[in-house]
Amino acid sequence: MSEPKYTYWLKSGVYSGLQKAAVLLFGIGSVLVLTRTLTKSEMGVWNLFLLFAGIIEIIRQSLIKNAVIKYINSHDHTEHAGIQSAALALNIAVTLIIALLLAAFIYPVSALLNAPELSQIIYIFLPGLLLLIPFSHFEWLQNAHADFRGIFWAYSLRQGLSFSLIVLHLLAAREISLINLVWYYNAGIAGGTILSFGFARKFLQAGINISKAWVKKLWHFGKYVFGTNISSSIFRNTDQIVVASMVSTSAVALYGVCIRISNLVDVPSQVLGDILFPKSARMMESGNLEGIKYYYEKAVGVILAMAVPASLVIMLLPRLMLTIIAGKGYQEAAAILQVTIFYGLFLPFIKQFGTIMDSIGMPRVNFFVITFTAAFNIISCITLTRLTGVMGAAYGSMLSYGVCLIITQVIMIRKLKINPLNSFKYMFRFYPEMFLIVKQRLTLKLDAK
Repeated sequence: MSEPKYTYWLKSGVYSGLQKAAVLLFGIGSVLVLTRTLTKSEMGVWNLFLLFAGIIEIIRQSLIKNAVIKYINSHDHTEHAGIQSAALALNIAVTLIIALLLAAFIYPVSALLNAPELSQIIYIFLPGLLLLIPFSHFEWLQNAHADFRGIFWAYSLRQGLSFSLIVLHLLAAREISLINLVWYYNAGIAGGTILSFGFARKFLQAGINISKAWVKKLWHFGKYVFGTNISSSIFRNTDQIVVASMVSTSAVALYGVCIRISNLVDVPSQVLGDILFPKSARMMESGNLEGIKYYYEKAVGVILAMAVPASLVIMLLPRLMLTIIAGKGYQEAAAILQVTIFYGLFLPFIKQFGTIMDSIGMPRVNFFVITFTAAFNIISCITLTRLTGVMGAAYGSMLSYGVCLIITQVIMIRKLKINPLNSFKYMFRFYPEMFLIVKQRLTLKLDAK
């Protein structure tokens, strides 16, 4: 295979990949610092806060982001002002509703999760939640135009500023409270928003032109993605919520560290999902289903090529990985880490399924699949946690991901005639092909000198 076949992935993937990597690396850096500073109970509460903050961002984005990307890529430039205005209106409305729900219900939820400190830090987070309105609007516009450079720098500043403030605080005071952490989290959002505006303003349309027709269209498309991502958030976070309510916040700290490490392996899947969506949306407009099939199989294969070696190392050396990242006090989570890393290998197939379904205008299918598996996951996690404790939550999630994998592959085979084995073919081809590309680039650079 020649280099041009990878050109789109390489050019688009550089900044998107760096952005995802920066977020996770700063997250891992925070774990390195905080696991050695906070008690396990405090670390568990902080993990719950990050879980809630992550769910909130997913819910907000799900209603609007994919719809903006799809319609900007499939409509004339004259329609972009209406699309942007409708997206901003929905963004503001959804964020305000979430803020009101948090203010009203976070106290009893905190009590249910055995984490009373959680309600206090969520209230402090509310100003940061409002700042996410412009931050996300700028991000989605850049994403829709496949311009990932500004997104990378904005997220790098957002995460880097927050992390730097934490480190400076610890150097000055040697201890830190959960309240301090939330204020630094908000400061990071503020810095990222200001920087993101500088990159996104070339895509901003002058004036506000809220069209009822476009609001309805974005809502109609986004409502299934919205429902899907709520279900997906429940699916991905049920285990930690069950552990908090049925075991303890200290157990959440152990579990949360394992999830953070597992997320490192998931970076390629997130990157290629961002790249694949606008590409497959354009192909769907031209009726090129064979091209969509190819990109799905290729994307999964490329992700597996990067994820499998990393997963094997972590599964073989879980205690070493936990000691490096969180310290010896977290070695007892080794078995949990092995399970979460194993079922993480199902994610490339499942995530790219969701990307394809949304981009080809079938978000309803994705919604029903994820909702069913989320319900199944609640039952399996609660049942197995009662039987075996913390490990039960990990086994319950693994079982649910296995069921979801089977369902998604059956649908992809029927809808797009994909062959799951082709992904493994592309996986093994990836190594020699990338070697040749790197060799060619090095040769050109040497010849130029």
